[in-house]
Parts: sequence; C-alpha cells; structure tokens
Amino acid sequence: MKYICRKILSLTLILIFVLASSILHAEMKITLKDGKVIKVPVSEKQIESIDFGKGTDQKKVFSEKKIRVQSAKYGNVSFELGNKLGYKQYFCNAKEAIVLKCDGKKLCKIIVGSQICGDPYPGKGKYLYVEYTCGDKMKRAKNTQTEVMVLKCK
Repeated sequence: MKYICRKILSLTLILIFVLASSILHAEMKITLKDGKVIKVPVSEKQIESIDFGKGTDQKKVFSEKKIRVQSAKYGNVSFELGNKLGYKQYFCNAKEAIVLKCDGKKLCKIIVGSQICGDPYPGKGKYLYVEYTCGDKMKRAKNTQTEVMVLKCK
C-alpha cells in the first residue's frame, strides 16, 4: 500500500510539473532601432521556434564603414539670464531627420537650415550639431545655417 501511494504521489508531481511547464510564459524585450524597448509575451514553445539565422554577424548589420547617427540638434544659445547657467537654449531635435537622410551611408551631405526640424530661434543664427559613429569611432560635426555639412565614414 505504501508503494502504491508513493507511485501515485510521484505520478501526481510529474503531472503537475508537465502541466506547469506547458503553460510557462516569459517576456522577451526587443530594442527597436529608435531605442524604444517593447516587451513581447512568449511561451516556452515559441522560444524554441525563434530562428536567428545561420551565422548572422553583428558587423553585417552595423558595418564599420556606415554612418550611424547618435544625436543631432539644431539651434543656438542665448546669453539672456534665463536659468542658473546664465543662458537659454533654443534647439530642436534633428536626429530623426538626419537619421532618415544619412544613416547607413558612407557619405552624406546636409544643407543646414530650418527645413531640418523647424526654426527654434527665429531671426538668430543657428548651428547643426551631429554626433555619429563609424564602427566604434565617435565623430562630431558642427556647421552654421546655409552651410553644407558633410558626414563621412572612411
């Protein structure tokens, strides 16, 4: 009788384990190109079915010879007494426009002006500041309005 009870208990535990593992869920975090992180619920069966391809090399996705825009802003500062630092900043985020025009290229030319992201400081001189990478090298560029900015990866 003791033997039968142990077998039933063992089988019950195995059954509970199998049922629990079949409904086990996890969450996968995916980072999109724009930096946004999304969470996707997945089950154990779905995880096993994900195919990453044969020998996908990270360098093929982000070639060392291609521009990857990290940040970009267009505008200027005013030395008015606006904050503790003694100046106000008038900038718009130009990253999206520069990414669309330059990301993934070896050479990119941009005419600096308000067509990039608007005029954040009307009637005043403005600059375009861009930080970008070529592989593991960080590069910076700064040009005033109406000039042509050249981003390049050698």
